[in-house]
Amino acid sequence: MSLIELPAEILLQIFDHVGSSYFRSDLSRLRVCKRWNGLAHIVCFREACITTKMLRRMASSPYAESILREMEILDLNLEGFGTVRPGTVLDPKDYSWNYVPDQSSLQRRTMELNDDLVHLATIIKQSRKLRTLRINAIKPSNPVFEIRETYLFPSTLRALLLSTSNLTALELDLYGTRPEPEGHPHHGDDGHVCPMIGALLPTLQRLRLRVRTICADALRPPRDFPGPLPLRVLLVDFVLTEELANEKSRFTARCGGPGRFVRLAQVVRGVVLSQARALLPHMSAPKMVRILTRMFSGDEIQGIDVLTGKNIKVKKGAEWDDNSEVMMD
Repeated sequence: MSLIELPAEILLQIFDHVGSSYFRSDLSRLRVCKRWNGLAHIVCFREACITTKMLRRMASSPYAESILREMEILDLNLEGFGTVRPGTVLDPKDYSWNYVPDQSSLQRRTMELNDDLVHLATIIKQSRKLRTLRINAIKPSNPVFEIRETYLFPSTLRALLLSTSNLTALELDLYGTRPEPEGHPHHGDDGHVCPMIGALLPTLQRLRLRVRTICADALRPPRDFPGPLPLRVLLVDFVLTEELANEKSRFTARCGGPGRFVRLAQVVRGVVLSQARALLPHMSAPKMVRILTRMFSGDEIQGIDVLTGKNIKVKKGAEWDDNSEVMMD
């Protein structure tokens, strides 16, 4: 029996093992025959990985909606735009796709990025299959360009989170961006993201947050949810810049709308940790619950394992959920 003659469920298992990246790297691999194409197409577009560079083209593609409605996993790998650092002469070999010549262009490109993401949110809202959403907002180190940090608006994040209703996994890695300053039109109460995260808790099995500011609303499920929560893995990793570390006894950070502040000391020892502990009895089968902090420029991650109550230090270069931690005195 040839491969193509295998039952559909066996072929799908084989294609799943090969992975969607195998087909996306060479789309001619879809075109074996009509039956092959139909099954391979399901696997090929089950997972989508979209970068800032790809987003504008995808927003104008006539095929984007049909593809994104079928996906189960969406990875958004985002980065902002930058201008040449003062006193730096731009060499042609240093040119980057995210370079902009002036502040006006920087504002325009940033608005376009957020508009495209909001448009993407309207598309994925129509998808009933999306189960995993990962948003990775980075700030690449560049000696030539000064990369803008305020490139992902809270209101845009809110739109993306509101577009999902059946997620089982949410990962927000937002250390490379920060909210617009107070008074900016995208920094109102409408942009407070934490309650949107909390609203997704009734379906989430895995929640990973790496952020600069957070409040307890992110770990507070809807009041009318009867429970128990299917959440098994909860990781909150608070990223601390050098500037904030030097002021940690006095520092307060805005989280969302007016009046919402989080003291640095509260992140590990205060309201966020308390809310994680309050959430624990409502989790049906908790496997890992950690509240962590790290320096923006460093690799060391310290925090508390909420399940054991012990202080931990995650080894350098380890993943957030690595079990090979070193216990702290």
